[in-house]
Amino acid sequence: MREHKVVVLGGMGSGKSTLVRSIAAGAVVDTDVANSDRAGADKASTTVALDYADIDLPNGERLRLYGTPGQQRFDFLWPILLQGARGAVLLLDARRAGVAAELDAYLQVLRPFGPALALVVAVTHLDQVPAAALDDWAERARFDGQPLPLLAVDARDREQGLLLMDVLMSEMEAHALVAAHG
Repeated sequence: MREHKVVVLGGMGSGKSTLVRSIAAGAVVDTDVANSDRAGADKASTTVALDYADIDLPNGERLRLYGTPGQQRFDFLWPILLQGARGAVLLLDARRAGVAAELDAYLQVLRPFGPALALVVAVTHLDQVPAAALDDWAERARFDGQPLPLLAVDARDREQGLLLMDVLMSEMEAHALVAAHG
């Protein structure tokens, strides 16, 4: 049986836990605790280790989905969770100031994992920011000069989450083909 390890990264409140829960239809191991961060005080709970879902796919393969904590103090976990991952989803919260800088910072974190890692960028909370700079962010969403898929996603919507996973799985297959044929 083929297994696909996928890591979901992004800032606090971007929807990582929500996305993992919606894709897994609620069957998730999480490490949420009461939020004590002043910067994210509008959020009642926050992830402090990881979210995890083990999902059987219709084709008999398995998706192992890991959601990272978003606070910078837990950034030491990100490379650990990315070890052996075939794909990653980067969630950007359209409500946050400095989305472009956040995108650049996460791409730097992901750079050491190089061409072996398929990556998709998803922007959440667009319903609250109708004038979001999607075109600018899409232009910046590049990995080693190659454009990355950038999608608008409501992390609460399971169908949108599954579509996001379909896009990522397609990217993972493309990476595997390139690796196999040089």
